[in-house]
Amino acid sequence: MFKKINKVPAGMFLIPMVVSLILVSIFPNMYDVIGGTSQQTFQMGTNVVIGLLVFSAGTSLDLKQIVPLLKRHLPMILFKLVISTIYILVFYWLFGLDGIFGINLLAFACVIYSLNPAVALAIHSSYGDKQFGAVYGIMGLIGMPFAPLILLSVLTADGGAAGIDWQPIISIFIPLLVGIILGNLDKDFTDFFVPMIGRLLPFLGWNLGAAMNIQSAIASGLPGILMAVIFMVLLLPLIPFDRYIMKQNAGVDGAAIWNVAGMSVANPASIASALPLVFADQSTSATAIVMMVCIITSIISPIVAQKLYIKAYGVESI
Repeated sequence: MFKKINKVPAGMFLIPMVVSLILVSIFPNMYDVIGGTSQQTFQMGTNVVIGLLVFSAGTSLDLKQIVPLLKRHLPMILFKLVISTIYILVFYWLFGLDGIFGINLLAFACVIYSLNPAVALAIHSSYGDKQFGAVYGIMGLIGMPFAPLILLSVLTADGGAAGIDWQPIISIFIPLLVGIILGNLDKDFTDFFVPMIGRLLPFLGWNLGAAMNIQSAIASGLPGILMAVIFMVLLLPLIPFDRYIMKQNAGVDGAAIWNVAGMSVANPASIASALPLVFADQSTSATAIVMMVCIITSIISPIVAQKLYIKAYGVESI
């Protein structure tokens, strides 16, 4: 079974995520019934697992490599933000607040701006940069309501009324810094903790799957599926940008962020609470659409990343 799972793109992450998603969709209250350690481990452990992954990646980061690491990943992040902003502006100018085909401005902005740093971490652990955890916090910023809230506030309101909660942003950097300090003090810490990255991926996948729900995603109907297609088409330039401009990882880095974060499912409600006069009526439908796109892209992007890797480096390199 282990070998069969490994044949699936990012299988140690993806298979647990899909199985968990199916289980929680069939038995939505299963963890509430079980409770205790099981619930904390398999449903509510996402932040713990991510913290451990980031910490472990931090131990592998030589401080001398920070500049090359940012040089590799920051251009991709900035490119993603720039084209996403352009797409949202064009959508607003063409279709207004209500949007088109059941896709409103709130849903479009929350989807287009998002990326899934957890899936990116899983992909990089298999096919990319083993030190990717060091920039996880920067990637995580994009999955939060920060960027869409600012842009939508400027477009539709008086600048918005909600403050940004910086606590989750700051907290993700603490395990990273502790890992960096330990890894640079003694490389034996690096040797001890780095292997933990691969072993934690099944737990990350399972917890992310437990936060999804097929029924909620299906509630978005055709607009959710259409938004997933639109997202993948509009953000497809991430792959050739990585492959031909950055020339880093044959497009794998682009595929790693060609997805929507589970945390972004909460963004429509957060933005609607900040700008209720504008988006209160769009929150429910937008949430369902973001959920659908999250599920679809979290499955497709690892598959594309593996195919790009195999094409560039060969199966034996995985």
